[in-house]
Amino acid sequence: MVCEEANCHSERAEGKSRNLLCAQISPLRVPLGRFGRNDSKRRRGSIYIIVLASAMIVAVIGLGSLFAARVQRRSAQVTEDCGQARLCARSAIELGLLLVQDQNWRSTWPNGTWLSNQQLGNGCFSLEGIDPRDGDLADSQYDPVVLTGIGTKGIAKRKTQVVLTANIKPLEALDTCLHASGNVYIFGGERITAVGAPISTNGWLFNWGTIVGDVEAVDVGSYGYITGDLTAPAAVKLMPDSQVISQYIAKATVISVSGTIDKRVLTPSYNPWGSTNPDGVYFIDTDNHDLTIKNSRIHGTLIVRLGDKKLTLDEAVLMHGYRSYYPVLIVDGKLKIKCHSDDYNLSEDSRDTNYNPYGAPYLGQWDEDKLDEYPNEIQGLVHVTGWLELEKTARIKGAVICGSGVSCKERNTIIHDPKLYTSPPDEFTFVDGVRISPESCRQVVD
Repeated sequence: MVCEEANCHSERAEGKSRNLLCAQISPLRVPLGRFGRNDSKRRRGSIYIIVLASAMIVAVIGLGSLFAARVQRRSAQVTEDCGQARLCARSAIELGLLLVQDQNWRSTWPNGTWLSNQQLGNGCFSLEGIDPRDGDLADSQYDPVVLTGIGTKGIAKRKTQVVLTANIKPLEALDTCLHASGNVYIFGGERITAVGAPISTNGWLFNWGTIVGDVEAVDVGSYGYITGDLTAPAAVKLMPDSQVISQYIAKATVISVSGTIDKRVLTPSYNPWGSTNPDGVYFIDTDNHDLTIKNSRIHGTLIVRLGDKKLTLDEAVLMHGYRSYYPVLIVDGKLKIKCHSDDYNLSEDSRDTNYNPYGAPYLGQWDEDKLDEYPNEIQGLVHVTGWLELEKTARIKGAVICGSGVSCKERNTIIHDPKLYTSPPDEFTFVDGVRISPESCRQVVD
């Protein structure tokens, strides 16, 4: 009985406990229901915002792609225009290279703009030619020229530049012992010896004597006896430019002397007639009178202007150049060389003259005695504009260029110096067109 009551009490207690737990839990059901409805609304708003944001991103991406396409198209157009402008600039340079093939281009085209805004395809080009030395293209064929090609297309502009320099070559006359613009005469029983290079003439050869060596002539009137090869007809050789003499006079110190120069010494540091010239270049204007030089030593370059008169080198004379790139003697007039080179030297003792005093050393040596001897010869290039007479036993080691005719008597010898041709003296060259200076082609930026 007790057990049954205990069980009943236990069941009632468990029932109360369950009712109490339900009572505690049941009030929470209403708030949970309200919170669920708000979250649903919030989720729907978030989705809307995400959709808007996505649409905006897609729109921005679309606009960016469109802008990028426009930029890319514009960049491609600019790149194409740059290429066209560059081609126009190069075409201008190529046209300039064609224009300078004309021998008279320096006088035809001015210093500055040659062509302006010439149409080429879809672009345009201009061409400039500038003398960078003195701004005058016509004053010297030796001056360089800077060609600038300018190409344009749209907003693109390109410049290409190249430097053209004169293609300088030595005169072929320097590759001879003797070259004359006029006829060459070897008189009967006389002889001329040419060592290392030929006797040459742009005129006729009249040989009634003997030529020991080779000969080149445009034509032959008398063959005589020639020990070497004869080339006839030979090509006409260029003569020095007419401005050569004036250009050397501009470098010279003037000497006032007339009549005869006898037992004298003239060097770059020794001038008995006045001030010295560091290059040893001296000029004598005889005022249309004859002049004789004998028993003297001249170390340098002597220029003599005679009009229609004559310079005579007599007895014993030593003429040797100071600057290797200058001639030893330039004669504006006639020249007679009648030195006794095979018979005697230039002797201090026999002439009672010191030819290497202080200030005028010979081969680096000077002294105060009169015991020395020197070669009786001319060493270097001789250029004469008028008639040339070779007499006695004159000896020349170098070359002779004569602007008129030549007559040879007795026994003369010319020994060629090959350095005159491989390293020609100043102004004894000619310009054979122009050439592109190495590594001068480049793009130019303003």
